[in-house]
Amino acid sequence: MFLGFDLITIHKFFEKNWHCIFFLIGPLAYFSVYALWLPILLILILKIRSFTDFPRPEGLVRLRQCSLYFVLPIFGGLSAFWALVPTDAVSTAVKFFIYVLMAFFCGMVIRNAKDYEKQKIFLNSAVGFLLAFPFVLLDVTLAGAISSPFKDWYAPDVYNRGTAITACLLIPITLGLHHCNFKKLSIVFSLLSLGIIFGLYMEASKLAVTAALITFCFVRWKSKLFWVFITLPLLITLIFPLIFVSQFSKNVQCQIYDAKKSAMHRIMIYHFASNNILQKPFLGWGMDAARSIPGGGQKVDTFKCLKARGLEFDLYLDGSNLPLHPHNAGIQIWLELGLIGAILLIISVFLFIKRMRYELVNADDQAALASTFVCCCLLYNISFGIWQSWLMFAMILVGSILLILPYRCDEKENHQKLKN
Repeated sequence: MFLGFDLITIHKFFEKNWHCIFFLIGPLAYFSVYALWLPILLILILKIRSFTDFPRPEGLVRLRQCSLYFVLPIFGGLSAFWALVPTDAVSTAVKFFIYVLMAFFCGMVIRNAKDYEKQKIFLNSAVGFLLAFPFVLLDVTLAGAISSPFKDWYAPDVYNRGTAITACLLIPITLGLHHCNFKKLSIVFSLLSLGIIFGLYMEASKLAVTAALITFCFVRWKSKLFWVFITLPLLITLIFPLIFVSQFSKNVQCQIYDAKKSAMHRIMIYHFASNNILQKPFLGWGMDAARSIPGGGQKVDTFKCLKARGLEFDLYLDGSNLPLHPHNAGIQIWLELGLIGAILLIISVFLFIKRMRYELVNADDQAALASTFVCCCLLYNISFGIWQSWLMFAMILVGSILLILPYRCDEKENHQKLKN
């Protein structure tokens, strides 16, 4: 009896302080990125009353409004009929369907959060990252001495995923802190985040956050540019495979290789994947089939190159034609689900951005939405696979924080709420 009472009391305590869960984002992003499902699951468990107390007719209406987001995972599941590995298509489609459902329920919780809870979501998110940064820097300085006891290996790029998530959340958290009158904290958070992004090793994060800041300035200056910065990346995603169908000349390849080897390997991956797209352009090879494409595991070709001074060297890349994924969302969706899948993805993203813009009526908030989209889009099209679970969980959390950007509080309210 007493045990049951204690459990109820503990649950009520955690339910009341559920906003503290956002503190976990920063530490998990850097030290256990594959556990980013944990904050989402905890939110859904602790706020389960939000669903049971929610009017059923209104909930069904909202679910119907979001029904189009489920079309892509359903189509992915159907691709098992022509997929190279049907079980991979089914399992990935089911996971994707569940993630969309989780995003829907998480959005319901965030949308119905109280004002002081929204305020503390920004605060806890920022504090989590600020506490993670010193450990990251210390670990990098000591060449992995802190993290190595918990991992089988250490490399300078081990924190790439963390910097990518930091880049995606930089503007939303900074702007949210500013709205809540944590102006000094917003400056500290933004400067330290930029320091981490540009001080560590992930070039894609540096490029993405730079593009995001430029986008924010332009959209804030001219709100009509909002749809330009949304539509352009989507169109590039649609036509991206066409750019790499024809292989670059050996001279150009040698120049790229001499400048940055990893960039040349990506281009070779894009070329191999784009030519496989042409074989099945409408329906693709099946969801999550990128890892199983014939010839994908073979080593890339090598040939002789000449430097400017006439010195000869081998263009040699220690990698395969196509790893687990092509490191480009546009190419991957075309490769696996064809033109139909690419169109479904673009429609889903477009409708989502349109719905989010409707929620974010303020000019600053809309600029934050556009800039965050550009940042995420660049990362998806340079570095990561489109179906990677940890990245999908990160996107759910990014969307949740964007959703509460309209919240504002005056300075007196700010101090009073925090004391309570």
